[in-house]
Amino acid sequence: MAAESKHSPFIFKAVAFLAGGLLVAWAATKLLDIDFDQTLLADTKGWLLHAWRWLLLETPMQNWLLLMMIAVLTSTLFVATYYYRTTDGANSELHEIERKIYKNNNPQFPQLTDNQTLLMEALAYHANFRKIANLDSICKLVSLSKLEVEDGLKQLQVKRLVKQNVTRGTFGATTFELTLAGKDYALERLELT
Repeated sequence: MAAESKHSPFIFKAVAFLAGGLLVAWAATKLLDIDFDQTLLADTKGWLLHAWRWLLLETPMQNWLLLMMIAVLTSTLFVATYYYRTTDGANSELHEIERKIYKNNNPQFPQLTDNQTLLMEALAYHANFRKIANLDSICKLVSLSKLEVEDGLKQLQVKRLVKQNVTRGTFGATTFELTLAGKDYALERLELT
């Protein structure tokens, strides 16, 4: 993800700053010609000529070379700071990827067989649409026999992902629903919304 673009964002920013600087310089000269007093331009020209003469002074190390070394060291510091900050974000992204891999390799939920996964999906479907999940409705959804469904639901009860509710009386029924751990499993593993 970090290497999506082959072009460095630093180059784009440098070009943008250079273009912005040229635009500001052009606008400043136009404003100097139009709005400001012409003596200011003459004073500025005199100051720039004085600075130019200072740069060309004969010393053991020429002054312009000293200024260039300072500029190079300063820009190197800025570039190092920029890349340090951009790699800091990459390290947090790498940490997130490592966490996901660890979570997949060390699951907090038990591994389920294909039939058990189908049953969990069916129960999650019932819970999502607030339907009552009984043996017949689950069998219709997963296309398994009643014996396979009963066996799978018992195994899921042992793993504490499903609980069974039995009502007695004239209209007694047996229903199944997800426990809190089962709901967590359905949200995490089955990626339900």
